[in-house]
Amino acid sequence: MKPSHPAINSSAANLNPITDDKPLLTEEEARLRLRAKGVNIAEWARERGFSVELTRMVLAGKRKCLRGQSYLIAVELGIKPGPQ
Repeated sequence: MKPSHPAINSSAANLNPITDDKPLLTEEEARLRLRAKGVNIAEWARERGFSVELTRMVLAGKRKCLRGQSYLIAVELGIKPGPQ
C-alpha cells in the first residue's frame, strides 16, 4: 500500500516553498551574503525602509520574525518564506 503523502526529501526540507529553488538561509548565511555583496546592514535596511536596529536583531537571531516588520525583514533576507 502506498503512503498517502509523498516522503519529504531531506535535502529539499530547507527549500523556500515559494520559489522551490532557493533554499532558506540562516541568519549567519544572510549576513555573509550581504557582506559578500559589499552591502552593509544599515544601507540594506534603509534602502528598503526597515529599521536598522530591527534588521540587526533579526540577523543576530534575537527575533522570532513571526509577524510585522521583523517578519518582512526575514522574508527579504531569505530567512523566512514569504506569504503563500
